[in-house]
This record gives sequence, C-alpha cells and structure tokens, in this order.
Amino acid sequence: MTEIRRVVLVVPIAPAASGNGLAMRAGMLLETLAEEVIVDVVVVPVSGPADDLVWARKLARTVHVIPPVPAERAREHVTAQLADVRLRDRLERTAPMPARTAAAPPTQAADAIAALAPGPAHEPVAVLGMRAYLAPLATEVAHRLGAARLVIDLDDDDAALLRARGENTEADKFDRLGRAWLPQADAVLTASPADAAAVGARYGLDQVHHIPNAMRLAPYLTPPAGAARLLYVGNFTYEPNLDAATVLVEEVLPAVQQRRPDATVELVGPSIPGALDGLATAPGVQVAGFVPDLSSSYARAALVVVPLRHGGGTRIKVLEAFAFERAVVATAAAVVGLDVRDGDDVVLAETPEALAAAAVALLDDPDRAAAIAARARQTVTDHYTLDVVGPALRAIVLSSPAP
Repeated sequence: MTEIRRVVLVVPIAPAASGNGLAMRAGMLLETLAEEVIVDVVVVPVSGPADDLVWARKLARTVHVIPPVPAERAREHVTAQLADVRLRDRLERTAPMPARTAAAPPTQAADAIAALAPGPAHEPVAVLGMRAYLAPLATEVAHRLGAARLVIDLDDDDAALLRARGENTEADKFDRLGRAWLPQADAVLTASPADAAAVGARYGLDQVHHIPNAMRLAPYLTPPAGAARLLYVGNFTYEPNLDAATVLVEEVLPAVQQRRPDATVELVGPSIPGALDGLATAPGVQVAGFVPDLSSSYARAALVVVPLRHGGGTRIKVLEAFAFERAVVATAAAVVGLDVRDGDDVVLAETPEALAAAAVALLDDPDRAAAIAARARQTVTDHYTLDVVGPALRAIVLSSPAP
C-alpha cells in the first residue's frame, strides 16, 4: 500500500468554518485531511469569493487562488483542449459544458501546478476535486502530477437537482460531464446516501461513497426568553435558498404573525445585489447579509425555519442550527439525507400554512422547543461531527493501491 502524505484540494470557493454552506463543505474537507497529511489548496472561485483565506491558511501548507477564465478568453482554452488528443475526446463528449466548467477548464491545470509548492520527486499525492463542474480541472491536475489517487466530491447530485427544477438543458450538461469525467476518478463522494445510489446507477460507477457534512459543535447559547425571531441562514446567490427565503417572508411569516404579531424573520447570508430588496421591506424582516460570526444571529433566534422546496445533498445549515441547539422547522427537502426524526429532533411540514402552524406551536411551547433542540444537538454529536465523519473521509482519500 502506497502511503499518501499530501493532498491537493481543488475547490470553487475559499474554505471556511462557517458562513456559506459550500465554503463549509470545503472547510470540512480541508480540516479533516489536514489532521493527518499536508494539504495544498487551489481555489478557482467560480462559486463564491476567495477574498478571506485566513482560516484556510491556518490549516493548509499553501493556498493559491487561480482566477476563473473570463468569457472572452474561453475560446483560447477550448482551442488548447482540442489540440490535446487526450482532452479533445472528453471535450467533444462534454460540450456544451456548464458555465462553471468553462470558467475553470482542465487547461488551467498548468497554472494550478505552477502555483503549488514543489514536492519530492514521485511523491505519492492524492487530488481531491470539489463539485462536478471542477472534475475536469481536478482530473487534469491529477494526471499532470502523476497522482496516486483522484477523488471527486460531488457534494450534491447537480443533474437530479436541475431536473427537479425543470432545468433539463442544464441537467443534460451535468449528465454529459458526469459520463465523460467521473469514471476517471478512483472514488466519488456525495453528501447523502440517496445521491450516492443515484449517481452510481446513472453513471455506472462502483466507488461512490456517502460522506455527510460535518462540523464542530457550537458553544451553547441560552434561548432568548419570550422572543419570536425566526432565522434562516443561507447563500442567497443559490436559487433554492432565495426561493425558500421568499416563501418564508411572503407566506410563512404573515401566517405566523396572525397568531404572534411580535414574530420577525432574520435572513443571514450573501446575495446578489438587489436580490433580497423586495423581502427587506416586508414588516418584521431584517436582511443581515454576510455575517462572519453567526453566534449572535443564533443567540437572537427562537427558531430556525428552513422552507426549502428543492435541494440535494445534506443541508449543512440545518446541521449548523442543530449544533447551535436551536429547534428547526423544515420541509422534507431541507433534511434529505440526514438521520433525523420528525417531532423528535426536527419538526417537518410541507406547506407554508403547516410550517407557520409548526413554528407558532414551538414559539408557544418553549419547553418543547428546547427539548427538540437538545435532541438535535445530540444528533450532531452522534453522527455529524468531524470526529465521527473524518475517519471515513480520510480512509477514502488517502487509500491507494500498492505500487
């Protein structure tokens, strides 16, 4: 067995311990691997910012940002791929490709490798690429490094999510991407067991593993007495989160306010400028934007309400609410892939009216809300901490065949 002591992590956003859910997933991968091996991080920020790298640099040996390819230069990279016989075949099978893949093409591998600190000759290395749209770039980085192992963390099943939203043209792009590139990986990861099964069956893959999201437990925060503040934390540049926030503000909150006129909503997370302006004017709504430390937001919240109608993987923000010991009212889509029990560690409801009724019931019964929150925190302790999930992740990424 070849001992891998170095991992090159290729991610679409700066890894972080909190904030953006995708950044937290990247942060989980980095923190878990850095416990045992050297990690070099390559960030191609096609899905979020890379302007705050302080946390990542505490864990990684090096962190490098490779600018995405602007649209006006995309043709240059396509021409370079066509000139490479090995890449040309996969390009033809992939085209037209997702926009994020075009912005982070495999021909950027030369820039990524040039930025990396040189290692010993023939050093066994693993490459872990995050998200399907970075699979071509991560695959080419692994090829040029002569990596002993290539792992792709899909996180979500993008093709299935896009089809559920009726975006079949985009879903077809991700299906072509998956068929052309995922078989090159030694292992593929997803955040939910359902996604792992679906991806394996769709692309004929044997090595698809369920690695759930995980986090550190947050410090206990005493629930605010008598408060009726509902909290939703999310990346509002992501359409399902924006849709959920709209449902919360326009449908759930007014129904709650009929019974609890003091009820308010706080929306926390980054958004495209102007995207939340219409919601910010609704009575009782506060739009906080990006908040680096969410402790104060959770400290003010009586409940977390997550009315997601679409989504894949596992919702890391639900786990975060559990970790902060706040009761969660959510749709089934918000907890898909999580080992939770309705009425025990979460309260599930599907319609805005049912979500509002569930929220009012918990606001009126703080003892029950506290009991649900305590059981939710225990669920994180039992299943979703880095100490629980980390060994399985490391075993997959660091395992390699004998030379």
